[in-house]
Amino acid sequence: MARIAIAGFLHETNTFAPGTTGYADFQARTMAGMMRGAEMLQNPKFPMATGGFIARAQAARHELFPILWCFAEPGGYVTAAAFERIAGEIIASLAANGPFDAVYLDLHGAMVTTEHDDAEAEILRRVRAVVGDIPVVNSLDLHGNIGDGMLTHADAMVAYRTYPHVDMRATGERAFRLIEALLAGPPLAKAMRTLPFLLPIHRQSTFTEPCKSIYEALEKLEADDPDIASMSFLPGFPLADIPMCGAVVLAYGKSQAAVDRAADELAALINSQEAAFEPGLKTPAEAAKLAFGYAGNRSMILADIQDNPGAGGTGDTVGIIEALVAQKVPDAIVAILADPESAAKAHAAGIGATVTLDLGGKTVPGQKPFRTEAVVEQLAEGSFALTGPMLGGLTSDLGKVARIRIGGVRVVVSSARTQCNDQDYFRHAGIEPKDHKIIVVKSSNHYRADFQPLSDAIVEVAAPGACDMNPANLPWTKLPEGLRLYGNGPAWKRP
Repeated sequence: MARIAIAGFLHETNTFAPGTTGYADFQARTMAGMMRGAEMLQNPKFPMATGGFIARAQAARHELFPILWCFAEPGGYVTAAAFERIAGEIIASLAANGPFDAVYLDLHGAMVTTEHDDAEAEILRRVRAVVGDIPVVNSLDLHGNIGDGMLTHADAMVAYRTYPHVDMRATGERAFRLIEALLAGPPLAKAMRTLPFLLPIHRQSTFTEPCKSIYEALEKLEADDPDIASMSFLPGFPLADIPMCGAVVLAYGKSQAAVDRAADELAALINSQEAAFEPGLKTPAEAAKLAFGYAGNRSMILADIQDNPGAGGTGDTVGIIEALVAQKVPDAIVAILADPESAAKAHAAGIGATVTLDLGGKTVPGQKPFRTEAVVEQLAEGSFALTGPMLGGLTSDLGKVARIRIGGVRVVVSSARTQCNDQDYFRHAGIEPKDHKIIVVKSSNHYRADFQPLSDAIVEVAAPGACDMNPANLPWTKLPEGLRLYGNGPAWKRP
């Protein structure tokens, strides 16, 4: 039986997003909030990687020492104060409560702070300095931006293999298997391959090609070679202006020759599919016109992918809403528009009231609110359960929530910001998604897990937002010279 310390500190940082991410954001309960100690062990259905790791470690009768787990909605730079407070608590607990036989860390891989371009590398460096030469393994989000620092300080890293991320618990289980292998045997050989182009987020879904086949090939490479312990492909998070932004392949195994061979083979396969990773999107007006004429048997989904809070978007831009209203689309539902001011005004007016709102458009430079009259149809407040494939087992609290109607367009307006990746965000406001012809979600890909089964057509829309899906449009300063900005796109040159 081994004594294993566990901690989680997750953030996906969009360095182009307005504002910063502070300590209070890691305490917010749009997902799990901040947990400490035994609280981390109390939810057997916890759908994150930590939940899977805990279940496997407890079944194997290891002694777990849980420290802290927290997650903040993706957004701007993590402040130095927040980073030092949370990382400092983890490091202090490791120092005060050791020795340990191993450490498991649930990290994202794309955290950027005002002090550290590669924040997870700094976390791992500090952990290693305290615990010494014992196995340190971390799980990663599929969107991690991985550099040499993380590769050096971790004995092994393993990433999600699905986007939407429906294998988070399974990833924690894979991390547990790596810790057991390291406890039982010698260190693992490791290899990393960096790809020469950025992959736009909306082209990374494992529900569609080419990523579906790429991950199938990854699993076959891992399964067919007994010398390979683990492989990961991280398409990266292309909204972070840092030197290590981009896609990588990771391989761990019994010999350097084996991991080099596997990493090279998978990287070559991905490079052969480069042409598939170009942006290609509809404008809001084009999408609204398609919605107006839609005659399918099931719903059409319009994905507002550039205002996705799951990638650092503010969740309050109104480009699609304005286009749907202008097109007089008769039956559309939209979630989730983060606008505390409008939510509060609807609550004050009450159900049945007609209110004049300056809807959204308050946080992204260059955007402005949509002034409109709306009918307040439903009000909600407090926590509610999520039941979808990705986050089922968690509860969410969006504060004051209102369902408003503008002509045939119904909008779920909330006080808190989160992406719409679960049908229960609509149900909380009294809407059953399958009963409506047009479903609009502020999400880049995670919506597919719960919403795609409802749909005969999906349209990805380039409405204004803080998550520009074409990396060539972004004001880069730190990328490696020559990195192509999307599949077969222009190579970045330092200004």
